[in-house]
Amino acid sequence: MKQRFFSFVLIFSLFAGILSAENVISDYTTQKVEEFVNTRIALKSEDFNFAIDTINKLWADSLAGLSEQAKDLEQESCILDSMYFMEIYDRTLAAGDKRPDLRKKMKEQMKRNKRCVSARTEDEKPVSDWMYLFTGDVTSYYMTRSVAATLLHGLDVKGCYENAISVNPERASAHVSLGNWRFYAPGLFGGGKKRAQNQLDKAVASAKIPGEQYMSYLSYSQVNYERGNTDVAKEYLDKAKALGLGQKELDLIERCNEKGYSYFQYLRNRSGIDKEMAEDEKDEDDK
Repeated sequence: MKQRFFSFVLIFSLFAGILSAENVISDYTTQKVEEFVNTRIALKSEDFNFAIDTINKLWADSLAGLSEQAKDLEQESCILDSMYFMEIYDRTLAAGDKRPDLRKKMKEQMKRNKRCVSARTEDEKPVSDWMYLFTGDVTSYYMTRSVAATLLHGLDVKGCYENAISVNPERASAHVSLGNWRFYAPGLFGGGKKRAQNQLDKAVASAKIPGEQYMSYLSYSQVNYERGNTDVAKEYLDKAKALGLGQKELDLIERCNEKGYSYFQYLRNRSGIDKEMAEDEKDEDDK
């Protein structure tokens, strides 16, 4: 299994490095990020322990070489730490609820990222599209299951994704994240299924590397499923399959659709967002 996986990653890592927007961050960090966009999708079809071990190894290896290569060490450290930690977080929650401890760490990462972004915007220094994107993603992970935290940080998430797109209009991952945000957000704040589909149209059009194509096709498929366009939903699910990045998640989505609900709804149910957060899990942003 391991030999097959790493052979797969080697093939798709050849696509890395083709979407660098500005020379804000080093080529080293850009390559690590774009390689992981592919790798994280492939890991969805691997078992939990192998996935966690692989992510931790990639994380350690990336940080080990960063100081010699970085153009902006603080920003690039935030990018890499956010990226790998979110994958650990997502897989650990799916395997068993360790939410309180993980959520505290996610809040620390969120605050660290926001300090990094604020310092650069105040000094009129450039911020990478990946920095904006991962700051939005980290904040989104943190505020899940808290109405108060969502009200406090929700529009910040939208702003992060919009800033990422402003820096690089071809960053498909940012269009996907903003499209997903719009799907769950109220229409009053720029949300809604139609707006989500329009945003995901841009994701599909701009996606170049396989991992971003996969994410774009998957979300575009499921927003169409939600809007009753089941033929289009199947077409784009088939496009995701054709990339050959892994089958496990796609099989799950097909089962969800066969049972009459979308993957968006499945993720909403899994996250527990509609459940009241336990008092001992809350912090000052949840009250």
